Amino acid sequence: MKILEQGFRTYVDSADLDSAVALYEGLQHMSCERRVSIPETQILAAKVGRFLILSGDPESLAKVRYVDAIFYVDDLDAFDLWLRPQGVEILHGPRDVTGGRNFTARHPDGLVVEYFEARS
Repeated sequence: MKILEQGFRTYVDSADLDSAVALYEGLQHMSCERRVSIPETQILAAKVGRFLILSGDPESLAKVRYVDAIFYVDDLDAFDLWLRPQGVEILHGPRDVTGGRNFTARHPDGLVVEYFEARS
């Protein structure tokens, strides 16, 4: 059970995605690794280093904006089992999503994290 990478989630209007990507590319001196359309939420995501930039219309973003961070993990089920006894509130359990599986959890300190395991 290992967190492979942590990232900040940030949210922008669809019209502002390219400028947000340019900002985070400049800040980190790296290029956008990938852009992914997420049909189930009608959001376009761009990953630039430690930032996951989510873009869409205000209504689509309102449904996911409460999540503060993303943890890319090696074993989603192991994290689900370990977190529950730690007092972590699971906001939605493991489910299949574009590119893999995820769940969302609120830590006792209030941090809301998407745990994501990529499909191999």
